[in-house]
Amino acid sequence: MRLNIYFSKKIILIFSLTFFVFLFFSIFLNWIDILRFDFSKTINSRKLFYLAVLKTPITVHPLIPVITLLTSLTFFVSISRNSELIIIRSAGRSILRSLLIPTLTILFLGVFVISALNPISTIMYKLYEAEVRSSSNSLNSYSLEDEGIWLREGFSDGQRVVHARSIAKVGATLNKVTIFEFDKDRIPNIRISAKTAIVKPNSWTLKDGKIWKVNRDNRPEDRAKSFNQYTIKTDLNFEKIRLGFGEPNQISIWELGNYIKRIEKAGFSTLKHKVYLNCEIALPFLMIGMFLIGGMLNMGHSKLSKTGLMLIVTIVLGIGAFLLNNLTQILSQNGAIPILLGAWAPPFITILISLGVILHLEDG
Repeated sequence: MRLNIYFSKKIILIFSLTFFVFLFFSIFLNWIDILRFDFSKTINSRKLFYLAVLKTPITVHPLIPVITLLTSLTFFVSISRNSELIIIRSAGRSILRSLLIPTLTILFLGVFVISALNPISTIMYKLYEAEVRSSSNSLNSYSLEDEGIWLREGFSDGQRVVHARSIAKVGATLNKVTIFEFDKDRIPNIRISAKTAIVKPNSWTLKDGKIWKVNRDNRPEDRAKSFNQYTIKTDLNFEKIRLGFGEPNQISIWELGNYIKRIEKAGFSTLKHKVYLNCEIALPFLMIGMFLIGGMLNMGHSKLSKTGLMLIVTIVLGIGAFLLNNLTQILSQNGAIPILLGAWAPPFITILISLGVILHLEDG
């Protein structure tokens, strides 16, 4: 029991230290990246540091498998140099039994990452985006609700709020569109209702609708006009609308299921979000695979002459597994392979190959 607790504490400590090292360097890199924006010249260094900290967790999250690999290397090299594994084997423990508690510890860390760190990173990134919009005076915003899509666009003379019930599956077309235009004092002056809106690069073409001009002297209905086709100039093209709702990694895993349902209802493709959700759920198993890769060549006697070579081989294999996981994720997002295959195949392939090598080298 004491040995199990010792191993678990050691792994958690190494993982935490490695994670904070990555956080530190990521804060520094994010600081430099934020300096590229024009608004960085108008804010002080404290605000820049605050923005860098808010952005850091979401940039470190994809590197969790690499952090696990480095944790594994440090752990196994440490216990090999101290001959702890030799003592454990002499006591009659098999290699698989010795790996059970460390593997379960990595599984616990993986569950903690996706259940706690993932929501925290998305919350911090939303705060980062809010601060950036505030600092850069950006007026464009997007939201996706059960009752449809809400868009907001700012321009020199005021702003425009758009509501659409859904998006057609074929073509860049919004259905049942309502547009409210406000002047610079936020007083409404125009309301437009249309059956459909065809989204073009620099304009929208509204069809089969009605326009009301609002003022305090006349009733809006007295000045209402119907139209078969009406064009408005706007910078909100279809790609901006699609990207405006956020990448999957910017949404908490606890909210992603309902978000996918809303996207499907609105008419957007949900393939990218479904792939990301499955990859996040599979992350603890990928971490186990990376941990076993770190141990499969570094569990024997520590000899300085071959330790360096084994470390290099292990790092190459670990990076290869990490890139394979990213490749299958991209293929799944493009529809080239099934979602379950793209998300779950790399973790289990890594685990099975690593266990096979460990059993072969250590004779069970």
